Amino acid sequence: MKKIRPRVYAMAGGTGALAGSAPLATDKPTQRWYNMAAQNDASVRVDIYDEIGGWGIRAADFSRDLKALDDGKKKVNVHINSPGGDVFDGIAINNLLAQMGDRCTVYVDGWAASSASIIAVGAHKVVMADNALMMIHNPWTFAMGDAAELRATADALDVCRTALVASYRRKATAVADAELIRLLDAETWLTPTEAVALGLADEVSGASTAKACVVPRLMASYRNAPKWASETPEPAPAPAPDPTPVPAPEPTLTPPPTETPAALAARITAACRRAGVADLTEIVLARTGLRPADVAAEERRISSIHDLCVAARYPGDTLAHVREGKTLEEVQAQLLDKYVAAAGPEIDNTPPADPPAPAPSALSKLNPLATFEKRKQQTKGVK
Repeated sequence: MKKIRPRVYAMAGGTGALAGSAPLATDKPTQRWYNMAAQNDASVRVDIYDEIGGWGIRAADFSRDLKALDDGKKKVNVHINSPGGDVFDGIAINNLLAQMGDRCTVYVDGWAASSASIIAVGAHKVVMADNALMMIHNPWTFAMGDAAELRATADALDVCRTALVASYRRKATAVADAELIRLLDAETWLTPTEAVALGLADEVSGASTAKACVVPRLMASYRNAPKWASETPEPAPAPAPDPTPVPAPEPTLTPPPTETPAALAARITAACRRAGVADLTEIVLARTGLRPADVAAEERRISSIHDLCVAARYPGDTLAHVREGKTLEEVQAQLLDKYVAAAGPEIDNTPPADPPAPAPSALSKLNPLATFEKRKQQTKGVK
């Protein structure tokens, strides 16, 4: 029987056995759950307005398409209105956005639920419309198998939750792990003000129209959705005309201070020490050439790899991954393969096939009427 890796979801409404399963790749082969385009020479806009991981489109496709538009200097503005989806795709994109530093801003236009909230908190800055929502909860999946296989699946979900806690904690640094776990267990819906208070968002902007098209239709199927979420907001009064603008004086630009090579080396030394890879300090220093941008990128890479290895319960793997210069996506894939291999045979989520029809037996081929006629002919004339 064919074995496949179970899909793990962080997606709103996932309480039923098959709820939240991604559409098949054959349903809409040209469909994508994201759209992205260069706005100008200085910025890229990305829209995530559907189920993450749907139609067979994965984080690797997202990364490849974004890198084709991003030259490493442009601002990347990600707009989210999504119920969530595949948890590993969400974590991979979270780390991809985190590597961009202050170039990346996420705008929550309608809702960022489950895996979509994981993507959101990977950005340097998260801006929520004042009528938007964020929802966080535990990962879930569906499986078939014996008791050992189902226990292994439950253990895998616990590991995934540890990874989610690490992702949220990087944004909400003041919130303890125990409190984050409590919020995940409770399926917590957050208003923009509550998300900012927790540290999961940075700013509340003006109203977005995305809520009206998605929330009233879907909110009733979710366990703890707030009652006010399905209410139709009163139309806002027309704004008063702006007074004649007065041009502001041109600001005096002060060039940022340049860090000394010693300060840059100290940053790399501290990052390696925190990740438990102090022996690699000289290798990492040589790799960066003490260039400020490369030093900042290595700091983020080392910290993210360490957090991911700790979340997956393989902290000792940090040393090899940092030494070999692996990307976050490569580390995630290797850790997942390693965990699945250690857990034993993978769980088969495919429905059982219909049993083959039994082969006809010799008895079923007998024709009683023909047998009777044959014997009648043989005994004809015998008295």
